[in-house]
Amino acid sequence: MKHVIVGASGQVGGYLLQELVSRGEQVQGTCLTHSVPGLRPLDMGDADRVSALLAEEQPDVVWIPAAMPDVDRCEREPELSWRLNVEAPELVATMAAERHAKVVFFSTDYVFDGTNGPYSEADRVNAVQVYGRHKVETEQFLLDTIPRALIIRPAWIYSRDENPRNFVYRVVQQLQSGNTVKAVTDQWNTPTPSEGLGKIAWQAVADDFEGILHVVGPERLTRYDLTVRIATAFGFSPAQVDPATTDSFHLDAARPLKGGLVTACPEYRMEAGRDFAPIF
Repeated sequence: MKHVIVGASGQVGGYLLQELVSRGEQVQGTCLTHSVPGLRPLDMGDADRVSALLAEEQPDVVWIPAAMPDVDRCEREPELSWRLNVEAPELVATMAAERHAKVVFFSTDYVFDGTNGPYSEADRVNAVQVYGRHKVETEQFLLDTIPRALIIRPAWIYSRDENPRNFVYRVVQQLQSGNTVKAVTDQWNTPTPSEGLGKIAWQAVADDFEGILHVVGPERLTRYDLTVRIATAFGFSPAQVDPATTDSFHLDAARPLKGGLVTACPEYRMEAGRDFAPIF
């Protein structure tokens, strides 16, 4: 098949690109703020350029991992968040569907309020911040108007990338500098490795899965437990990780506390060693 990945320079898109190429698929990725050789610059809100790209590539599948994921900035700038997290992906999805391409949209666990997780695909969404509400809006648009759309929800994405967008990298950089790292003990979630996410996302498309699918790592941890594991795996003392509460960070956007995702589809449950090589 032929694929277009809108946002192939990020943690999700980059590993997805690697997975598709490794399987012999024809892929064209795009980038915007993070230029990468081989990727095509694209503002996914530019209708003329999106149309030109799709006309040129004639993809069978259009993947949309691109987003504005800074939840605190989304809270401060809701109009920008709406443009990047709702208007732009809806534009891409509509144009892709007009060319009969399958649309795969990457959403978030933040569509839930985090009062009673982990959540399955059948649970009712109830976002508590702008970012989550905008993802809900886009999800509903796709379910209502785009045939065969696949919506993938990951959570707490991490990777091996040496990039500030990667949580593992940020923790290691702080520890290498001799700093302590504050990590919250009251947020629970299911950390998702990009490597496994790309593999299972591809499998779901190969199976022509449609609707909502949760794709997450196999464990549910607090942010503190996750950070301690990272510190230990890279040879640092757990004493360099300071426990804290979410309230102590005075964040602009609310965070789900008792979060995390599970899937009702056993064939898409991620396993360490089979779907990804553990980092910690």
